[in-house]
Order: sequence, then structure tokens, then C-alpha cells
Amino acid sequence: MTQPSQTKCAFPPPCVAPAQGSRRERFLIAGLCLVAAIRVFVFCAAFPFFNNVDEHSHFDLVFKYSSGHLPGAELEKFDPQAAEIIAACATGEFVGKQVNRSPAWSAQQITYLVHQDNPETWAWPVYYMLAGFWCWLGKSIVVSGIGLLYWIRFLNVPIIAVFVWVSYVFSRRFFHTSPLYRVALPVMVAFFPQDIFFAITADALSPVVFATAFLMLLEIYTGERSRRYHLLAGLVVAVTFLTKASNVAILLLAAGVVLIKVKQALSQKCLGRYLPSLATFVAAAAVPVALWLVSNYVLFGDFSGAAASIQVRTWAQKPFNEMFNHPILMPSGMFYFFTELTKTFWRGEFIWQSRPMAIPFMDWFYIISSALFLTASILGLVFDKAQRDSSYRLALSAGLFVVVLSVAFLGVMSMRYDFGLCLYPSPEKPYFISGRLISGAILPFLLLYIDGLYRILSKLRLACCLLIVVAVIVAAETISEIILSWPVFASPYNWFHV
Repeated sequence: MTQPSQTKCAFPPPCVAPAQGSRRERFLIAGLCLVAAIRVFVFCAAFPFFNNVDEHSHFDLVFKYSSGHLPGAELEKFDPQAAEIIAACATGEFVGKQVNRSPAWSAQQITYLVHQDNPETWAWPVYYMLAGFWCWLGKSIVVSGIGLLYWIRFLNVPIIAVFVWVSYVFSRRFFHTSPLYRVALPVMVAFFPQDIFFAITADALSPVVFATAFLMLLEIYTGERSRRYHLLAGLVVAVTFLTKASNVAILLLAAGVVLIKVKQALSQKCLGRYLPSLATFVAAAAVPVALWLVSNYVLFGDFSGAAASIQVRTWAQKPFNEMFNHPILMPSGMFYFFTELTKTFWRGEFIWQSRPMAIPFMDWFYIISSALFLTASILGLVFDKAQRDSSYRLALSAGLFVVVLSVAFLGVMSMRYDFGLCLYPSPEKPYFISGRLISGAILPFLLLYIDGLYRILSKLRLACCLLIVVAVIVAAETISEIILSWPVFASPYNWFHV
């Protein structure tokens, strides 16, 4: 008689079957996806072009990809057709300048742009391929000019809807014992006030692909999956990294999952049975990344492709021993880094009339609540022994792992360079404090945030009020977003008025 251990690898930790969720719950989440899509559509339409976070550079690259043009140099000039659209549609409202839209001014701007290097030329390709196809589709149905710009921005509408649904699938899979969690997480995702979703930028794609890869890696860890599933998971991991290099935490999580699975398979003497699936996953993740890195090295002599852009920005890499002479290692510098990064991670970096689109009270709420709830979650993770082997604990541990790595990545990058004459980061404030760069960590961050909130409410015997508190938080976020954006809606250059 064949022993069970010879026919099946039983990989820990044991995991309860995912909750299916009631029909009412699924309708609720579908409605939430719709609300999130409408919210993103409205704000995408409200903001004119081009925002202060290099949106014109991202558009130029999307436009080139839509024409089948792939970067063939470290830096390329702006495309003449893209330059015409930029000159015709640009507004100075973000920086508080009045734009003269006379033919002479437009001609001057076009001439300037076609002789100007696009510093985003080297950017990693996945978003630009997707947005390029979307742009090509728009051009095919005779969308042009400012309509084409908004058409590209509106790609974020399905992206946010999918992100909300993925967050629900994640909650249903790993928070199967608590209906509160299954709803609380997608609610927070749907109303998360990060302004990347209102712009043409690769940062808008990171949250959904990162969340999908995160979910699939945990599924692989908690049990046996088909070879096809491993193939798809590997491709999603590659897509996530090739969307933004700062999503590197997903590669490290994938490497950790592979090593743990190999160790488990060796201990159970079934490595041979698992090896084909493992090899499929590794190849699917590694080959696309390797091809991109090697192509960068062949074309530009640099694996990242960013060397020329770094030189233009006047950055210089520090010797290793000088990296540790950095204010981020001092209490005041560390406080500045974490507080500013927390602000921009929540609400983004848009300015309007040269002023940050921020309410100080809400900024401090984001800082204090993030510090408080994440600390509560970490303490619970360390001291709550009852959840040592649960899938819930696994999700929290993995979430903490990628959040810490993502923040550490920005810290190391801050220490790595002398920023020369650059305005941001600058020699006076040498910190990468752009939360959009690690927007892939939104779902893992919110896992920890909601868990910490729930633990505090449980200590106060108010655990049943979780959804009420979450509703209050998202209401405050939304109200502050509307207040800050109210002048934007009045812009004569936005989608509502053009």
C-alpha cells in the first residue's frame, strides 16, 4: 500500500479553505469596485495637464510605445507629435503660472521639447507597453489632442477596479474567519487617497500587479499548485518588477518562498516531484527580467538603463564608506524621512498653484495612525502565539517583510548618491520621500494597518466597530480630498470644461 508521504507533499502551514463569501457580499464588493472606478474617473477628469510629477515625460514615452517605438538610446528627445500635444494642452496652474497659448508660444514650446532629453526614456517597460496599447486603441477610434491625454489617464479606471477586487480576493483567502476583514480591506483600497491614480504614470499600475503577485506567492507557499499556476505566478512577479524597479521587494519575497519550498521538499524527500513546478516558476520570473537587464547592458552599458538619466540629474554614486555619513542615520533625519514618506505614501505629491495639496491635520493623522496601528500589528505578530501557524499570520508576516524592504530600498537609495545640483532629492534634503515609488506596497501596508486597528479595538472591546471606524477614516480621506481638489474642478483646462 502506498504511503501518503510518497504521493503528496504536505507543505505547511495548514490552511483553512478560503471563504466563498455570500452573494450579498460579492454584490457589495462589485458595487465598491464601481464606486472606486467612478471616483478615479472624476478626479482624473478634474485635473488638467500636466501635473508636477513629470506627467508630460510619461506621456511622451507612452506615445512612443503606442507607435511601436522602443527606446534605442539612454535618453531620447521628445517625439514631435507628442510635443505638439503637450504644447497645446499644458497649463501652468500646478506651479501657479499663467500660460500664454498663442501660436508663437506653442511653436516655441514645441521647438524646446523636440530638442530636450526625456529623462524617463530609460523607465521600465510594462506600464508603457500597456498604456501604449491603450493609447494606440484610442488613436484608432479617432481620439486626439487633449482627448487622447484623458483617454490614457482613464486607463487608471479599470486598474483601480481590478485592484479593489484583488484586495477582496486576498481578504477572502487569508481572512476567511472574519467577515469584517473581508470588507474592510477593499473599502480602504477603494478610497485610498494616493494621487498616482489621477495621472499618467507607471506608479498607478504597481499596486495591482504587486498585490496580485503577493497573493499568488502566498498561495504557492501555503500548498501545492499546478505547474500552470507556477508559470502564471512567475510571469506576474516579472511583470511587477518590470513595472517599477522599486518593486524589488516582490523578487526577494519570491526568492524566500522558493527557498522555503525547496527546504520543505527536501525534508519530505519529494523534491523531484516538486522540481518541475519550481523550475517553471523561476524561469517565468527570471527570463523576462534577465532579457530586459541584458538588453539595457547591450544598448546602454548599464543593467538598469538609468546611468545617463542619473548623470543628467547631476547625481554621483558615493563610495561605500561615505554612504553611512548621512542624516538619515540621525534621529532628526530618520524622523523627517519617515514622516515625509508617510505623508506622500498616503496622499501623493501633487501641488496646485505651487502649494502642496495637503491638509496638515490629515497629514498628522496619516503619520500617527500609521505608526500606532503598524506598531500594534507588529507587537501582535510577535507576541500572539495563538496565530503562530495560521494563514492570517503568514499574510501579516509577508506584508511586514515587503513593507520594510520597500522603505529600506528608499533609505538605501537616499544614502547611495550625492545629489549634486538636483532640486529633489537635494544636497540639503538628501532623501527619497516619494511614496509613489513604493506604491506597490499599498495592499501589504493596509493589511498591517487594519490588523493593528483591529487589535487596538479588541483591547478596548470594540472589535465589532471595525467597519464603522474604517468608514470614518475613508470619509475623512474623501472629504479632505474633495476640499483640496475643489479649486481644481474649476480649472478651465480640465476635461469638464474643454
